[in-house]
Amino acid sequence: MSDNNTVSKIKLILIGNSAAGKTCIVQRMVNNIFNVNNSSTIGAAYMMYSINKNLKIEMWDTAGQERFYSLLPMYARGAEMIIIVVDIEKNIEEQFVKWSKYIENNKKLFLPHFKLFLIFNKYDLNTKFEIPNVILEQTQFIYISIVSAKSAHNIDKLKTYLEVVAKKIVEERATHMHLHANSNSNGGNVGNNSNIRDIGENKNDTIFGSKFSNMNINISEYGDKMKKYYDATHC
Repeated sequence: MSDNNTVSKIKLILIGNSAAGKTCIVQRMVNNIFNVNNSSTIGAAYMMYSINKNLKIEMWDTAGQERFYSLLPMYARGAEMIIIVVDIEKNIEEQFVKWSKYIENNKKLFLPHFKLFLIFNKYDLNTKFEIPNVILEQTQFIYISIVSAKSAHNIDKLKTYLEVVAKKIVEERATHMHLHANSNSNGGNVGNNSNIRDIGENKNDTIFGSKFSNMNINISEYGDKMKKYYDATHC
């Protein structure tokens, strides 16, 4: 993003069951509001989240109702970031399995380097909720956290991490284009031997690196900014 006039856009989709709180999470992140009277999304809703004047995230809030399931591919195509939203007041295992399978079965819809997030919503209704260890051990997610769209619990954490990952995606794009151009001019092949670093070593931070990603993240420049969000007990 060296060109100050260039605007980079990243497509993000939120998936999950109906009434899991996807729309409320987007509204809280973008406009810092919570509307208890939100109706179920039909098809998909779209909002733009601006990180800065040169980087924006296109947020697609998809419908969770079964009757709109066939429309998901239309909105999921080309996504670079995916957030699975789980309602902690409903059957967690059923939701987790359902949407994890959807991701696994539809990888071809997303861009190859897509980053996967797992968010447990409605912490305000159950402040004693803990993420099951069997889920914490999953390696396909780059970020796992408990949030509340209503109380805004951990929403700033999520926004900060989205910002970090979005900037790395743009850097990866530029690197890939540069390597591809050099490969074409030299007649060589482009390899990818990068790997990911763990972001949070303390599980209470609910921030994890992932073997699922080929991204090498160094967030030292964001250290002070992220540190204030690392208090897992903050409500």
